Amino acid sequence: MNNIDGVIHKKNFSLKKYNTFRIKAIAKDFYIPENIDGFINILKYLKQNNKDYMILGGGSNILFLDKVIEKSIIYTGFFTRIENSTKTIRAYSGANVIDVVKNAYKNSFTGLEFLYGLPGSIGGATFMNARCYKHSISEFIEKIGIIDDNLEYRTIKVYECEYDYKQSIFMKKDYIIIDVLFQLDKGNKKIIKSNMKKYIRDRKSKHQFKYPSAGSTFLNDYSTNMIAGKVIDELNLRGLRIGGAIVSPYHANFIVNYKNATGEDVYNLINKVKEEVYNKRKINIHPEVRIISNDIRKNQL
Repeated sequence: MNNIDGVIHKKNFSLKKYNTFRIKAIAKDFYIPENIDGFINILKYLKQNNKDYMILGGGSNILFLDKVIEKSIIYTGFFTRIENSTKTIRAYSGANVIDVVKNAYKNSFTGLEFLYGLPGSIGGATFMNARCYKHSISEFIEKIGIIDDNLEYRTIKVYECEYDYKQSIFMKKDYIIIDVLFQLDKGNKKIIKSNMKKYIRDRKSKHQFKYPSAGSTFLNDYSTNMIAGKVIDELNLRGLRIGGAIVSPYHANFIVNYKNATGEDVYNLINKVKEEVYNKRKINIHPEVRIISNDIRKNQL
């Protein structure tokens, strides 16, 4: 590959620190765009050369299945800026979710406290419409800056994003999230801080940070009142283990890297839990974790 303006290129790059499962994997090609022009340049290069690629932010909802990842990885590590106005926060896709919540608190903005302690980047949270504590991130978004399928930067309104429970247009269209504009209310800093402490306390009480994980593994189905963690718990699957992966003893919807798990360990345990739930309850549960595999048949469970 020739040098591409505005892009850093690394070969055979370790991804262990770039996924919250802390799975050992190597990226054959790891690209870091330094600005929007660089982002467009690398996308053009990859498309022109028919190279498959993925966007990587905080890696909090990703499972790398293979020891070497063949598809090119574009990392949003330079896109971490957070900008404030009197009524809004603009956070770029690589910004850490926790940093954005802290920024909101510092500027007396309320609404995002429920995200405090959530790992990952704003781009990833926006892509998957991150949800916890009965709130979704899309409730607070006004518009999103994207690189569209024509490789042009533009903004789209939140109503164009087809948001639903952990769903968005970004899962269907070839759009790249660059920045997110949050419309927030001003609040009392003491109350905001108190709420942040409440959420982080709850996460710690559930031992969410004890072992590396991708957070909740399976989607709930609110149309049938099916709460995945509750079903898994009722089947006494906590502690079920394959290799170094285990169903968390503390939270039944968490599969964690208990001890040097491989991507295959986690993948096989996800499949085992799915089978147990179907065999005993005739319920199909679906992972929300994105499987990244060289074998496209394994990318969807």
